[in-house]
Amino acid sequence: MSSSIERLEEKTKLVKKLAELFNETTIPIRLYNADELYNMLDPSPVQSRELSSRIESYILKELEYKAENSRIAIEFIADDVSLYDIEIMRAAFKNHFRRRAEEQLIRNQKSLRRWLLLLALGIAVLGVFLFLAHIFRTNADGHPFLSILSESFAIIGWVALWEPATYFLYGRGAERRLLFDFMRLRHATVTIKNV
Repeated sequence: MSSSIERLEEKTKLVKKLAELFNETTIPIRLYNADELYNMLDPSPVQSRELSSRIESYILKELEYKAENSRIAIEFIADDVSLYDIEIMRAAFKNHFRRRAEEQLIRNQKSLRRWLLLLALGIAVLGVFLFLAHIFRTNADGHPFLSILSESFAIIGWVALWEPATYFLYGRGAERRLLFDFMRLRHATVTIKNV
């Protein structure tokens, strides 16, 4: 009985390991030297430097085409990189995307507060303009100008709500996706191959 349970557990582990192998997405990046990885204008110590904007853009573009549930592996293929450089490159990569995730989280929080304020303002403006539209509609009594004015106020009220509603329906997802991508990259497996 226990041997069949052990065999089942071994098979389960093997299936999980195979799923992990097939679920890992590798993004290869060719470098000619270790310095190419970094933003050369950043005066910080090497392990704290920003990555080159070219490298970051390339990685984020490649990430768009990868499955969201896959683990990310970054493979730097470089000429003549020392063991010291390899560890520094790994640390710089992780630090860069940790900072990007923290910055994006702060931006998302500020953006959410701003759009909540605009949503409240939009609802207030909508209420005022719908009230004005109602007043003009009830007093129109066949006056075409008042009917047009009534409809105009109703339209302006709904337009005031347009941008905040669009953000909550569509825009928030893009911000959250970027944060998710930065978090995935922060936890990516980073390997460096010497050629």
